[in-house]
Amino acid sequence: MKLGRTGLTVGLALSVLAAGCNSGTPAGSDEGKGTKSLKELGKDEKASIKVVYYDKNAFFNQYGNLFSAKYPNIEVQVVETHDISGPGKDMKKEFQKLIDEEKPDVLVFHSPDLFKEWANDGKLYKLDEVIRQDKFDTENIVPSVMELIKSKGDGNIFGLAPYFYSQALFYNKDLFEQYGVPLPKNKMSWEEVLQLAQRFPKDGQGDKRIYGFARNSADWSVYGSENKALHYYLMRGIGATSGMSDIDPDKGVTLQTEGWKHALSLAVEALKSGAVYTGKTGEMPASANSEEERLKQDLFVTGKIAMTIESPYMIGNILQAKEKLKDVAPVNWDVVTVPVDPKNPDASSSFDVSEIFAVNANSSSPRAAWELVKYVNSDEMARLLAKTENFGFLSRTAYVKERDGRSLEPFYMLKMSDSGLMNGDEKIPPEFHDPYGEMAGIEIQAVIDGKKSVDEALRTIQAKGQEIYIRAKQAQEAEGRKSG
Repeated sequence: MKLGRTGLTVGLALSVLAAGCNSGTPAGSDEGKGTKSLKELGKDEKASIKVVYYDKNAFFNQYGNLFSAKYPNIEVQVVETHDISGPGKDMKKEFQKLIDEEKPDVLVFHSPDLFKEWANDGKLYKLDEVIRQDKFDTENIVPSVMELIKSKGDGNIFGLAPYFYSQALFYNKDLFEQYGVPLPKNKMSWEEVLQLAQRFPKDGQGDKRIYGFARNSADWSVYGSENKALHYYLMRGIGATSGMSDIDPDKGVTLQTEGWKHALSLAVEALKSGAVYTGKTGEMPASANSEEERLKQDLFVTGKIAMTIESPYMIGNILQAKEKLKDVAPVNWDVVTVPVDPKNPDASSSFDVSEIFAVNANSSSPRAAWELVKYVNSDEMARLLAKTENFGFLSRTAYVKERDGRSLEPFYMLKMSDSGLMNGDEKIPPEFHDPYGEMAGIEIQAVIDGKKSVDEALRTIQAKGQEIYIRAKQAQEAEGRKSG
């Protein structure tokens, strides 16, 4: 199964529920935490376990079929969660009912912070002792992944993640050489990245136009022609690198700080220079009728962008374009780390894990549940999964060293910062984001055009954004009351 953007988002939303709704051991209790080793299953001993996952077919295609072939004596049932979500539904309440009825053995988290809550509340089986007992290899898991897991468990291991998600700064080596611009380096600041971008020519027309930087390829396919929301997402990306969030799930918009003033000023300077892509290359097709059309819309793949921030998804695009686009020269690419905060240069807000498998502390079959968690995170499973196309990277270091002759280390060189990609987003009404982004982008354009100051724009975005947030929350609550 390919872990696409939609699957990742759906999985996150549903697995979040698992993290907040179990009636396990009380916080602070040692009972059920797995402080002892587990008796191994007998040769012919049968067991049955339940796994909470958003979709049964997705689970078996990705993990379950391989596990069942390896352990035919362990019956695996999947408790699906995709039906408990929807407009107006209280997903936590719905999941509470499901978890009480089904009593699953294995849980999957997409939110490290919610995984931490479960671990700290004594609701997950502590795996350190059984890992030692079984001599399970964690040394060859990407260090940043294990560091993240342990940091959420107060130094202990309460789960394992077969994949991690990250981004890197992709760059076109030929464009840098052609225009005499120094190559990017690891751990550059946003100022340094945007200064490099501004050294590329800005006077080309049509197919001859080159841009120094684009935030990511999703901008091109989603927005196509000029869309002011791209201005906002550039500012937001700069702020996130410094650990800031402009949305507090409980309070709403929080932009009135010196940090956001700096982020907006930096974004405006780059946008005014013409070095950053904003969709002004004309109308692009709303949808591609073929793989070739889709790839031709990717401006990095077609050599029009010098730098962009992307996930491993971009590597797949590059390799597919090399094979399918015979009339387009293959891009000569490489990667360095995403921009970092100079005050915290070893961390990234774009490093996260896509799935953390954990054993319910109240499992009636903890050994069988551990066998599933162990196998999903084993070298054997990684070797099999490496042959499939996936959105994230496998956590086993042997399968994430290089691709197409390029080192992938920049993707996992940085550890996860306190402001992860998905920190708190599940609490924000989905209907809030689009109108807020468009409004903020229009205000940023007013600064670019000299019609407003940075301070004026921030005040307007704060005030109008708060109104949009309140309306979205009220609509969400009203829908919940109606469906309840």
